[in-house]
Amino acid sequence: MTSSDAPADSTGVQALSAAARSYLAATAQTLECESPAQTAARMVRLTRQHDEWRAQACLNMNAAEGLMSRGARQLLASDMATRVTEGIPGDKVFPHRLQNRYIDEIEGTLIGLARKLFGARFVEWRPLTTSMANAAVLVSLTKPGDTLLVQPEAAGGNYSYNLTGFPPLIGLNVAALPYTGRCFELDIDAAGETVRRLRPRMMIIGGSNVLFPYPLRQLRRLADEVGALLVYDAAHVGLLIAAGQFQRPLEEGAHLMTLSTHKMMAGAVGGMILTDDPVSYGVISRTVFPHMIQTRDQNKYAATAYAFAEHLEFGAAYARQIIVNAQALGRALEAVGFEVFGRARGYSTTHQLFVRHPVVAAEEFEDRCQRANILVARTLRTAGVLDGGTGGVVRLSVQEITRQGLKEPDMIRVADLIQDAVCERRPPVEISAAIRSWVSSLGPIRFSFDLP
Repeated sequence: MTSSDAPADSTGVQALSAAARSYLAATAQTLECESPAQTAARMVRLTRQHDEWRAQACLNMNAAEGLMSRGARQLLASDMATRVTEGIPGDKVFPHRLQNRYIDEIEGTLIGLARKLFGARFVEWRPLTTSMANAAVLVSLTKPGDTLLVQPEAAGGNYSYNLTGFPPLIGLNVAALPYTGRCFELDIDAAGETVRRLRPRMMIIGGSNVLFPYPLRQLRRLADEVGALLVYDAAHVGLLIAAGQFQRPLEEGAHLMTLSTHKMMAGAVGGMILTDDPVSYGVISRTVFPHMIQTRDQNKYAATAYAFAEHLEFGAAYARQIIVNAQALGRALEAVGFEVFGRARGYSTTHQLFVRHPVVAAEEFEDRCQRANILVARTLRTAGVLDGGTGGVVRLSVQEITRQGLKEPDMIRVADLIQDAVCERRPPVEISAAIRSWVSSLGPIRFSFDLP
């Protein structure tokens, strides 16, 4: 038996699945049948095909992604992608002095833009992902044996800080904040009892599935009772916060906020940590560098700064249109027979919707949409807390189609296409052709500095 054939060991770590082994074996066989030049050419072809497909042929409704403007994307091709810099802008430890004169200004500008957008005094801009940002916060500000209270994954929290995620690996005792059965709503009364009983070192709210604001002021009062830190994971709602169209976590009581620089922020993939507390910032900064990151991708900071500048200019209008579109799509989907959660509160105050079909299971819902080039994702873990629902639900989002120029009247057409796919009213190839024709006619990305 090879290591890849071995069953899970006593720690629960899984070996490669049969599907993964089969796929990797097939790609290895392809490599054996082509020259290095052919491999390189194939990479070019696959990249171009992917980019054309995403730009011209899909309705992308994946909440974990965002549409980067052409100007920001072009900066990712910079020579800076291969260069080295370590430390804080203006006081780098390697390399020294003039070698950093361009990248220091770029990094410093990115930090300044984040401060302006989010109203934070201190910004740690170097984590490679939001998961790394969350890990940096935990490693820096907790110790083994501490208790961590989290928004559970089943109620929309992120797996990176959850009960079976990273925290147990560093010796934390992890418990869930109590939720009602309504759209990820925190049970604040039960939370008070839980906080007083467990006396956590830290609480984390926010994460992957977000429809409505959280009661941060009440949570901060509970945190203060027991001397806990309150952390807000804004991975999915950064733009709405920056644009003043959602709650402002740092102003409402969060000690720290973590953030994705991609997703709604439409920059390069990365994470940030924001705080007004100089002590927490100092400890976190020393953890991130040099213990987590040394050299890094310099090109992504220019791209992200470009995207953040666009949000200073256009972000408020973009965020308002996202929310209007999400609510319009909720109404339109309900009108054609889907169950859309959060109806009593207007379906959503973010870019996300959670949808179920009365007959078609979530896995089949997802598969039928994907085959028609409507990119959605089922969220099986959240089913039990969406109005007491059972079985999987599907998460849709509208930030990308909004940046492509769609407005609330267009949401009726989007709902019809989803219905066509899920209910198999038309063949997938026919729906895909209709989507390609529509998307390719939309023109340049909106809410950006890009020229037509």
